[in-house]
Amino acid sequence: MNSRFLLSLALMAAFTAAADGAADHLAIIVSKSSPTDSLSGAELQKVFRAEKGKDSGGNKYIIVMQEAGQPARDAALRGIYKMTDSDYNKFFLQATFTGAVQAAPKALSAAAVKHFVAETPGAIGYVRADEVDDKVKVVKIDGHAPGEPDYKLTMK
Repeated sequence: MNSRFLLSLALMAAFTAAADGAADHLAIIVSKSSPTDSLSGAELQKVFRAEKGKDSGGNKYIIVMQEAGQPARDAALRGIYKMTDSDYNKFFLQATFTGAVQAAPKALSAAAVKHFVAETPGAIGYVRADEVDDKVKVVKIDGHAPGEPDYKLTMK
């Protein structure tokens, strides 16, 4: 076999492995116009708990979650909130009651999350990394993007 053929096979295998790895990750997404490119894990948790209200451009964060029962929602609850669905509901019920937030984040389908985030300044949400397209921007967490080593938001 010639060396170009072997190099092509090696590159295809590397790209396939990277794509497969990304499918196991949750991608935090914002609109393409958002100034948010990267967040620490602690900042991400504050944003999703509605404890950090605005991005660096002054846009109010609008948090969107996927609907209950979706694997990506379970991954977000586990990886971002460090809560169960029941704990999440109690957290936002109490936060709403005390006036810390006006309402719990909207719950949408994965496709609707992506569309809403793409069209809404300040919106932030998540999808499986293999569902990302060019209509949204992926936010790095602790300096890492989905599929990279040390990226911590997994679907497992």
